[in-house]
Amino acid sequence: MTRSNLHITLSNGKKFICVLDGSSAPEQGYIVEDILLPLLSFHNGDRELSLIKKHCTMGERRANACYRYTVDLIGKEIRMFEEHYSYNRDVFRKGKEITERYTDYVQKLNLQDDEEKD
Repeated sequence: MTRSNLHITLSNGKKFICVLDGSSAPEQGYIVEDILLPLLSFHNGDRELSLIKKHCTMGERRANACYRYTVDLIGKEIRMFEEHYSYNRDVFRKGKEITERYTDYVQKLNLQDDEEKD
């Protein structure tokens, strides 16, 4: 199981942090197909928040999270980073940007959709 800390800006401008406790590597499909892609399609802060609350623990972060996603629903932008936590200093730090893992998976989904249409 992979965990991710999500830093989200809803389409109405509200910002918050939450944690997704399972299956948050893009290649596992769940976070991309069940959370991120639907969020990008809504453009309604209430619907976005409702979906996030179904899947995430609000107002928390996990020290053992592998990833940090920054989700900007105003600009429709998703970025993905390694997540690091210092137990000595009690500080979370954004690591190397690895957004290409997310975009590569989305491209794979789009290719599958195109092949199914042919």
